[in-house]
Parts: sequence; structure tokens; C-alpha cells
Amino acid sequence: MSEYVVSVNDKKLNLVIQDDSIIYANAREYTYELIHLGREKYLLKLNNKFVEIKSEILQDGRFSVLIQNSIYLTAIHSIQQEKAAELLQQITATVHEFEIKAPMAGMILKINKKINESISQGETILTLEAMKMENDLRAPHSGIIKNIFVKEGNAIEKGTVLFTIE
Repeated sequence: MSEYVVSVNDKKLNLVIQDDSIIYANAREYTYELIHLGREKYLLKLNNKFVEIKSEILQDGRFSVLIQNSIYLTAIHSIQQEKAAELLQQITATVHEFEIKAPMAGMILKINKKINESISQGETILTLEAMKMENDLRAPHSGIIKNIFVKEGNAIEKGTVLFTIE
């Protein structure tokens, strides 16, 4: 028996695969047979009804699934992956302010954000030069820049608090 959480167009569905012929979707039992037709095409027999499916893996790990001329964006996670994601989301929600420290000694070349400016996860906040290489320091999560403790041209040591995000 395998358990998954499947997101379909941002709606979650609990899926339990009992064996090679029985599946439970949100505790409702279905008989199924999945036949691989080639590359990304399948034939799904679900409670004696046949549906042709075409799937494509997207760059972000989700799937684009075409069923009867309708496209669905899906993601599949194990129960453990889903619980870990929920726990991470709870932890992030309870922490109000993060200090971002310099990962290495160097010089601040460019500061891309200002205090009270919003920032998205992965967005570059500042550029640090270390050993003649430019390193973009990116936001570890989304939020608002609350403090910036350095200026362009500052020489800094490893561990120096650079900015805080709330």
C-alpha cells in the first residue's frame, strides 16, 4: 500500500494505492488499470470507464496532464513529504524576523533592496565580492527588508549580520 497527496490545480487529494487494481481517492474506492501506450500517453480504466491521458513533466517537478481536452497542473508527494512541507510552513509562519549573515569575508559591491521593501524567496538582495568572485546573496524566504546593516563598499567578515527580513 502506498499513500500520496496529489495536488490538482491547487486542490489536494489523498490517494492510497491498495494494490495493482484498487485505489482510494479521498477514501472513495475505485478499481483501476493503467496501460502505458508510449512516451507520455496512458490509457486509464477507472471503474470500467476508459480515459486517455497525456502527461508531461514540467521544470518545477509538477506535471501537466491532458484529459479529454482539459489540462490539469498536478504535483505528487508522499505523505512524509507533505507533512515535512506543512511543518516547514508552520515554522516559517512562527518566525518573525531572520538575520542574514555573511557566508564569507569580502566586500559589498551592490545592494539591490531598501529598508521596508518587499522581497521574494530567491531574489538577490546584495552582491558580495569574495576572492575576486561576485556572489549574489538571495533571500531565503519572502518577506520585508527590516534592516540593512552594511553599505556598498564595506569590507565585512564572515558571520557579519548583513540584513534582517521579517
